[in-house]
Amino acid sequence: MDIRRHLSVYKGLPRDIYVLFISTVINKMGSFIVPLMTLILTEKIGFSKYEAGLFTTIAILSQAPFLVVGGSLVDRFGSKRIIVIFQSLGSLLYLTCGFMKPTVAVAVLIVIASNLYALATPAFNAMVPSITPKALMKNAYSLMYLGSNLGLAIGPMIGGILFSKNYLNLLFILDATTTIISTMMVFFFVRGKAKLSISLAKGETSGTKAESSESIFSFIVKNPVIIAFSLIMLVYYFCYVQWNFLLPLQTVEVFGKAGVSVFSSLFSINAITVIVLTPILTSITAKTYPLKSMFVGGILYFIAFGMFAINRYILIFVAAIIIMTVGEILITINSNNYIAQRTPKQYLGRVNSMFFLFMGAGFATGPLVMGSVLTFVNFQYAWIIVSALMLFGATLMYWLKFIEKKSDKKSLEDDYDEYNEIASND
Repeated sequence: MDIRRHLSVYKGLPRDIYVLFISTVINKMGSFIVPLMTLILTEKIGFSKYEAGLFTTIAILSQAPFLVVGGSLVDRFGSKRIIVIFQSLGSLLYLTCGFMKPTVAVAVLIVIASNLYALATPAFNAMVPSITPKALMKNAYSLMYLGSNLGLAIGPMIGGILFSKNYLNLLFILDATTTIISTMMVFFFVRGKAKLSISLAKGETSGTKAESSESIFSFIVKNPVIIAFSLIMLVYYFCYVQWNFLLPLQTVEVFGKAGVSVFSSLFSINAITVIVLTPILTSITAKTYPLKSMFVGGILYFIAFGMFAINRYILIFVAAIIIMTVGEILITINSNNYIAQRTPKQYLGRVNSMFFLFMGAGFATGPLVMGSVLTFVNFQYAWIIVSALMLFGATLMYWLKFIEKKSDKKSLEDDYDEYNEIASND
């Protein structure tokens, strides 16, 4: 296998994308607080497990309006300004927590900081199309995904060590510091506009109807495929989150006290697989239409979840995790690209915020619903339900691709192939 050929998918990207990649690695490498949120609430602040769960749910739900507002702010003021302002404000609150004793006040400040970060969340996805030619957009999103996982492969491990040694205040300070560094990189080194000739121009998006003066509601009404895609992705994320909910509970039931170590190992295998295979899969699927890749990813989820249902052996768990992770890569690098390809520049912030809301709904309802299901069935039947739902979602994704090809307007797939041809000639 020619590794250099697969890594070449990241060559020729705009300079700003490489800066954003390094910024993402630094930011995620310092992501200590959110992964440890439950432990901070229970072991340091003194919440019960129920109180911690309720508090975390409320905190997640409170981010919804901030995502919506953030999307509107991005479309009005631009991605760069929103990232710099709200990432900086959020990090200052974390820095404040670093000099406080762990109390309820600290928990409240964490939530406020998370909401400030939520205001900036749509800006990161919206920035990529504004600095990347359309033909290279999938590669750019792939690099951002790789950077995020590189950082997350290191950060939580360091955070766990410092937390176990009772350095909570230092965790807040380091988290804030890495966020400030990554934000300053965006401020000083990201120009915010694509210089190449195939840049994403206003209203120049494939297969999408838009007028510069219309509202976001009018745009969505004229382009219902975006809502259909977001609803299908809600199903995808509802099923995907189960590997973080059902699987750790299942490993404890199957392997007893060793279950925690087994799940931690599976988590590490997921991260390593993402880092190793993301450039390879990006290269292999370079000319594959996004919906087709996401359909294949959904089928891989279906297979992996089915394996979880019938398995009690570690090697089968490992194989299933690798299969699931391949699906995760295909879905992640294509979903953001699909939204960007179909959305004119003036709506990118708001459409991305809407997409994050649907994604968040899947993440939030998945554990709640399947937790209730577990009171009636065992893990085997729970995974069968999830697997069947995943097959339904993948079928819907294939149907959406079929509907697009049958539409009277110019096929988005043909246009996508055209841009890939341009990219290959550059």
